[in-house]
Amino acid sequence: MTNAPAPPPGTKSGRPGVMLATLTGINALNYLDRFVVAPLLPLIIVGLGLDDRQAGSLQSAFILVYALVCPVAGWLGDRARRLRVAALGVALWSLATVGSGIAATFAGLLLFRALVGIGEATYTVVTPSLLADCYPPSRRGRALSIFYSAMPFGIAIGYVLGGQIGAHYGWRPAFFVAGAPGLLCALLLFA
Repeated sequence: MTNAPAPPPGTKSGRPGVMLATLTGINALNYLDRFVVAPLLPLIIVGLGLDDRQAGSLQSAFILVYALVCPVAGWLGDRARRLRVAALGVALWSLATVGSGIAATFAGLLLFRALVGIGEATYTVVTPSLLADCYPPSRRGRALSIFYSAMPFGIAIGYVLGGQIGAHYGWRPAFFVAGAPGLLCALLLFA
């Protein structure tokens, strides 16, 4: 008799370590995409001719939309296949991050950053419950601590990536580099 929990609904693997590693890596990308904007902001201001109010509203739009979507994502996660909901969130935020790099106007960039908020809220809300399905209560705290340890790493990588790519190639390529890996991860979750 084993104490291994059943795999989460909508998953094909009963290996909790694989699920934890995958979701933790994606969580690092989640925070990378969120914080890549900060080191790029001076370049974006110049590139799109933004004023201070517009520049500040980019992160505000993300946060506002994120906060409004979280309860909806939780509701959806209780009614749909959570792994699929997470995959859709990753795909949306990754496409929106790439879209941020092609935005030609402030309004376009604002829209894409708001869409990043929708995608990230969707992923962030449903993934802890996926991990809870994989681990018994006696191991759940450790699993979640690993999952959440990706936050500072993703933030640091976002700053470094945005700063380095922005300094050498401009602000647009940084969004392409930040968003592309998430698209691959979304496909992994769908598979």
